[in-house]
Parts: sequence; C-alpha cells; structure tokens
Amino acid sequence: MAKKYTVLETWIVNETKPEESNSASQTYDRMGQQAAGKLPVIDVEQDFQDEKHFYDEARIRDFVAHLAGAATVLDIGPGDGWPLLRIAPFFKSVTGIDPSQKRVDGCQANAEKLGITNVTVKKLSAMELDFKDNSFDGVVAASSIEQCADPFQVLREVFRVLKPGGKFRVEFECFSQQEKGVTERVFLTETEESLGYHYVLQHHRPPWERNYLVKLSNEPETNKAFKKLADLIERIGPNPSLNPEVGLQFLERNQAAITKSSWYELEHFTSVTMKETLEEVGFVNVRISFSAATLARTMWPRIKESGLSDEQVKNVLQGLADVAVRLDAPASLGEPVVAVKPSNL
Repeated sequence: MAKKYTVLETWIVNETKPEESNSASQTYDRMGQQAAGKLPVIDVEQDFQDEKHFYDEARIRDFVAHLAGAATVLDIGPGDGWPLLRIAPFFKSVTGIDPSQKRVDGCQANAEKLGITNVTVKKLSAMELDFKDNSFDGVVAASSIEQCADPFQVLREVFRVLKPGGKFRVEFECFSQQEKGVTERVFLTETEESLGYHYVLQHHRPPWERNYLVKLSNEPETNKAFKKLADLIERIGPNPSLNPEVGLQFLERNQAAITKSSWYELEHFTSVTMKETLEEVGFVNVRISFSAATLARTMWPRIKESGLSDEQVKNVLQGLADVAVRLDAPASLGEPVVAVKPSNL
C-alpha cells in the first residue's frame, strides 16, 4: 500500500535531503543507555514490588523455559545485555551479537560489572553470522529481527547456525494490535559531534516504521535550544503533530544549524507473518505460544500483596513459563513464536 508522508516528514525530506542509513548507526550507536538505564539486575536492583520488574523476570523465565536442555545459546541483538546477561546463569555459554559497537561495549561492561564469565559479545551483523553451521543449541531474539534491513536473511542465518533439533524463541514489536493509522514521536540524542533530532513514524496495519535523524551542530546556542526542546517534550509530549512546537516549529527556527540527515525504514512482523516466514525458511513445529509475561499479568494483583520472598516469586514465574511453553496463543494477540530446526538435517 502507498505510504503517505506527514507534514513534518515532507519538510525533512525536502529541506534536509536525508541519506539512507540503518538502525545501528542512526539510532543505537547514538544512544547513551537502552531502557534509560533502568534494566532490572543489569542497571538497577531487582524489586518485585515493581510491576515492570515482575513482568521482566517473567520474560526471562519464558526464554529459559523454551530453550530448556540447551547448553550453548545465541542472542540476536542484546543491546546493553537484555536478555543475554539475564539468561546467562541458566546455560553453559551464551553469545550475543549486535551491529552497534556502542551496544557491544555497553554489554561487555555490564557483564564485567555483574561478574558474568560465560558470555561472549561480538560486533556482528545478524545478516552475516560469523559462526559455523550447527553451532548453537538455541537462539533467542527480543525485538531485534525487525531492526535489520533484511529480516528474512537474518532468519536464514539463525536457521543455519542452529543445531538440528535446536529451538528459536523470538519476540517482536507487533504494531498490528494498535489502532489503525500512524503514530509519531520525537526523541533526542547527543554526541560530541552533533545533536540528534529523531522523528519516528509507526504504521499499525500493516506494521511498518520509518525513522529520521536530523543532525544539528553541537554549539552553545543550538545546545541551549536543544535543552529547552527536551524540557518541552517532557512537559507536553513527543507527538509533533499534536504539538508543532516540538516538531516543525523547532526545525524551522534552527534550520541554519542543521548539518546532515538520514533515514531508514523497517518492516515489522505480526505473529502470523513471523510464523509463516519461519516455516518458509525451513523451521518445523512453529507455534505462536503465550509469553509467560502475558500469564504473569493475570497474577500481579495477587502477587504484589502476597508477601512472597524473591526466590518464591521467581519459582512462581518459572512455573508460569513452564506452562506457557505448552500453551498455543490466538494469532491476533501478537504473542511470541517458537520454532524448531528439523532434527534430520
């Protein structure tokens, strides 16, 4: 279907002439920390009185349960270490690959901080995995396959490096559950070389995403305007259509400071399209199965007042994950997918 341009997008394209880029160099190499430095265990102490920490642990237990029996595991795109560093204690060895050097450096630093020694992290494109055929017992991916320019090629590579009988558990950002139309947001990054104005459009049905980066010179006057913009976004929100002062008005006022721009586009999956693509690649027993985090949401109101110890909560969540492994989910819910490489290869 035709992809219509928004007013702000049209201005960026016409006035700044963006060059094509990719998510690693345009976004992830510019970010300070993923999840704003709030990843449980990795960045902050785990607290099961925090609902987000409860669901986070459930997702970790979900990956572990689906890859039960594996010794060597590959994580595609762990960023600063999620889920790589969280699943590491459950397996003999885990390997993470990420195309962003900044994310690789952050992941390695976090592994050292946590004293995790069975982890290897490599700067590597998932479209060209530098591993022999049949190298891993299991593979996980959390909202990373769709960040690649050619997701189908990534899935072929996952299939190649998995051992026969090995399992692949994949989560993805499924926009198709949301309302029809396009959502917009602005976020900011800063490096020594430039200030980054990021504009993101997400279309829900079918699911796709376009990202723009407008670079501005990192000089005192522009930096001052940038800090005011950050405060404004915090106060009134990041949608430039609803709040033109964080969108077109800002860029027009600071047009003289713009030095360069770039863009990339991503095609996102639904549960159905992920299942169909994995089957096309050659996987068998491909299932849309409930995430343990989905099951955990039904229990949170009772758990938060239960007085259970941290270890008891973890045992409850592992139990939920063991159940989730066996529960097929309706395709419309956007639940993760699990697949197996045929054992006769």
